[in-house]
Amino acid sequence: MAIRSVSIQGFRSVRNICLPLSQLNIISGPNGSGKSNLYKALRLLHEAASGRLSAAIAEEGGMQKVMWAGGQRYGDLKKAHKRMILSAEMEHYEYQLEIGFPEPLISLFALDPLVKKEALWLSGYQRRPASMLMERLNQAAFLKNADGERMAYPASLTQEDSLFGQLSDPHLYPEVSQVREAMKGWRFYHEFSGSARSAMRTPQVGIRSPVLAHDGANLAAAFETLRERGQTETLFAVLEQAFPNSHFYVEELGGRFQMMMKREGILRALESAEFSDGTLRFLCLAVALLSPRPPKFMALNEPENSLHPDLLPALAMLIAEASRYTQLWVTSHSLALAEMIKGYCAVSHFQLDQQAGESIAVQLA
Repeated sequence: MAIRSVSIQGFRSVRNICLPLSQLNIISGPNGSGKSNLYKALRLLHEAASGRLSAAIAEEGGMQKVMWAGGQRYGDLKKAHKRMILSAEMEHYEYQLEIGFPEPLISLFALDPLVKKEALWLSGYQRRPASMLMERLNQAAFLKNADGERMAYPASLTQEDSLFGQLSDPHLYPEVSQVREAMKGWRFYHEFSGSARSAMRTPQVGIRSPVLAHDGANLAAAFETLRERGQTETLFAVLEQAFPNSHFYVEELGGRFQMMMKREGILRALESAEFSDGTLRFLCLAVALLSPRPPKFMALNEPENSLHPDLLPALAMLIAEASRYTQLWVTSHSLALAEMIKGYCAVSHFQLDQQAGESIAVQLA
């Protein structure tokens, strides 16, 4: 279920941005332009579908930290300080989530994110009432059931989370459930910690892992799963381009898996604890992008971080190859990386900048 467009209002530096998306999308710009804010806003939709809206916003510092904090000059958006609106139009459906503060402020939990409105439509019908599959206002909701009948949701909803996170008997509302599962299946990769205590650097219990964890903790198991089930030829071709005369493999130690590397000129194999941060990060990106169970949508936030410029050509090839199976969203500082990717396939490229504290997006030719 590809995403046709995303619309974000009132999130951090994003006052109002709508981006039409293609199969491979690159969002570039200088530090502080709002690239990560767009990425995090999109991830909030995924977290809402997963029942983690409140927790995800708390991890970002709470509502007071994620709401638009720009000036007062926009008379048409006076409510922007009180409401955040996130929308995604997919192939057949359009979803919108409106979040705000409690009113009146009578609780110590006055900064909890509260879902004010939530709606799901069939796309292409200009949000007409007849195309509405779900309509929620505060704690009450109406959904269309499997027979196409508009029904009041029988339970009172917790206002701190999306209806998706509270949906019981999903078989009664198949289209609503389908959209929820699609959004839960989106994958996001931002940081792969290379600290000395990182799970990537120590042996971990190995179980088949067709999906790399968001933090790369199951790297060795995911690498071995990919080697046995996935695009082995592509994987080792990319690794050979990135790390010439090197060979990566997984060593099994009493049920625990550990990444290893043999390198020309070094007499012994290196353990993952000895890998550079850049090597670990590139391995994570390769395993994530070549997953034997590719997602419909994946977002990468600044994948070039910690990578030497010599690794960018291999990364560009990797991203282009993955876009054959997965719709990609890539935020990046590197215009060089963007140009390399364009050498392989068509790209929608958006350049971000800030004007008076507001992120502005321009689509490049």
